Amino acid sequence: MFHTVACDLLGIRYPILQGAMQGGGGVELVAAVSEAGGLGVLPTFGGTDQKLRADIAAVRARTARPFGVNIMPMGRGIAERCAATCIELGVPIVTTGRADPGEDIVRRLKDAGIRVVSVIPTVEHARRMEAEGVDAVVASGTEAGGHVGTVATLPLVPQVVDAVKIPVLAAGGIGDARGMLAAFALGAVGIQMGTRFMATVESDLNAWGRDRLLAMRETDTIVTRAMTGATVRCIRTPQIEAYEDAVARGVPEAELKAMAAAVRASRYGESRDDRRQSAAGQVAGLIHDVPSVRDLIEGMLAEAARLAERLPAVARR
Repeated sequence: MFHTVACDLLGIRYPILQGAMQGGGGVELVAAVSEAGGLGVLPTFGGTDQKLRADIAAVRARTARPFGVNIMPMGRGIAERCAATCIELGVPIVTTGRADPGEDIVRRLKDAGIRVVSVIPTVEHARRMEAEGVDAVVASGTEAGGHVGTVATLPLVPQVVDAVKIPVLAAGGIGDARGMLAAFALGAVGIQMGTRFMATVESDLNAWGRDRLLAMRETDTIVTRAMTGATVRCIRTPQIEAYEDAVARGVPEAELKAMAAAVRASRYGESRDDRRQSAAGQVAGLIHDVPSVRDLIEGMLAEAARLAERLPAVARR
């Protein structure tokens, strides 16, 4: 029922992508999503080439199904290194964060036979990525966790669908069957989820982050530049609120830099190995359990089918 062109394009059973997540989406989660019929995606933000190579090998040891690697363009050298590794190791799919790693990199990936899916926050970005030759785009609304733009998912997705000819998937605020069906109604051919996959058995989110996630309300996230210098939606903390208040008051740049450093330091517990996941989307308020990835995906699809059967009756009321 939910087989779309995204499934054929990416070689997956269900049109469900796992958003790349540093600190919540490691090897076990990526492999589990792919094994369950979706597309698991490895993060690269903050990692080394050695770690990326080890992670790719570890995913391949756990599943023979397609998976992807996300390239976060945090610098030309980093993006080129990640792309070169993906080409060398024959990674089948690359997703790109913050819209664009550069036209040259996209072309090299495509020339190597790699499918490229770009996560974009605006219609303009979608058009540019289509012109650069990507295979599909993920229209990601400001409700999403991690790096975000300013346009919400509901108005963004149909405008992107109308603007480009390549397949469009939806992300931002999607965490259950209702969100999935809404994305299809907007014209998307699939979805990307990040925050919901953090609360699964296979996620490597630590106990602190999992407890926070299960207790969150829809108002417990905030968009800030304190994390990376770009706009990031993350879990609301006193340190981030203080930083945003200082920005609003126009405090000197030196003071803001010191406060941002304190925010980044607060991501860690007693040791740097206890990394506390801080990125999360507004959909966190919907999350109240920790299923396996397979149970989550299959449950969503079954519920979506049930809801779809009821839609005509609802529309006639």
